[in-house]
Amino acid sequence: MELYKKHRPKTLKGIIGNESTVAALQNMIERKTLPHTILFHGPSGCGKTTLARILKTELGCSDMDFQELNCSDFRGIDTIREIRQTMNLSPVGGTCRIWLLDELHQMSSAGMHASLKIFEDTPDHVYFFLCTTEPQKLLKTIRTRCCEMPTEYLDPSDIRKLLLRIAKRESIILKKNTVEDIIDAAQGSARQCLVVLDKIKNVPEKDRAKAISSIEEEQEGIELCRALVSNKGWTTITKILRETNSEPESLRWAVMGYCSAILMKKTDHKIFHILTCFEHPFYDSKKNGLIRACYEAVHGEF
Repeated sequence: MELYKKHRPKTLKGIIGNESTVAALQNMIERKTLPHTILFHGPSGCGKTTLARILKTELGCSDMDFQELNCSDFRGIDTIREIRQTMNLSPVGGTCRIWLLDELHQMSSAGMHASLKIFEDTPDHVYFFLCTTEPQKLLKTIRTRCCEMPTEYLDPSDIRKLLLRIAKRESIILKKNTVEDIIDAAQGSARQCLVVLDKIKNVPEKDRAKAISSIEEEQEGIELCRALVSNKGWTTITKILRETNSEPESLRWAVMGYCSAILMKKTDHKIFHILTCFEHPFYDSKKNGLIRACYEAVHGEF
C-alpha cells in the first residue's frame, strides 16, 4: 500500500498543520454544533478528504451509511436526484448518513443548481462534506449554504515533522540532505511528501538526489517557479505561460509554496518580492492576474 494511504491520519489529533481548521472542527464536535454542510477547499494533497473521512468516524457513521462520490464521474443531476430521494431514510447501521462529494467544482451547472435544495433542507441525520481545489468555480448560492473550512499548504517545519515521523515508522534511513530535498519537492503538500518518500525509499542513497529531482520536474508549476526564482527573463516566462494548461490559482499555490520553502532556509529579498507578487488569489482575474503577477515579479522593484 502507498505510504500516503497507509499513514493517512485517522483522528483530528493525528493531523499535522492546518491548526485553525482542525481546532474549529474539534470545538464543533465537542459542542455538538457541527454544520450539516461543510465545504473543504484548498490545494491538492493538503487534507480535505482526510478531514471529511475523520468526521465520518467522529460522527459514528457506518460504512453502509457513507457514500464518497467524485463529481468528475457523474457531473449531472441524476445522482443529486437519487440523493434527494434517499437522504430522508434512516441510517442503516450508524447514527447518521454522510455524502462526501469530491471535486465539486467539476459538477455540471445543472447538477450544482439541483444540489441547492438538498444543501438547504438537510435532515438532522444527514451531513454533506464537499471538497474542491477550486471554490471560485462553485455557485455563490452553494457557498452561502456551507460552512467553509479552508486547508493550506504545510510549512516546511510541518513537512519535516511528517517526513521524519513516517520514515521512523517505516525504518527508512534518511540523510539530512535527502530530508531537505524531499521537503523542497513536497512544496507544502503532505501527500506529495509521502509520494516522494515512497518513490525513493528503495533507491540507493547516492542516487536519491537525482530521483527526487526527476520527481520535482513532474510537479505542477515547477517550471514557472524555477524560471521566476532563477531570473530567466520575461521571454522564458511568457513561453511557459503560453504553454501551460494549469489553472492560474494552482500555479499561484505552487509559486507561494516554492518561495516560502526557500525563505525558511535563508534571507532572500528577491524571493520575498516574488512571494508578495503572488499573495492575492486569481479567482476573479484568472490568467490575467497570473500574467500580471509574473510581470511584477520579473520587472518590479524589490
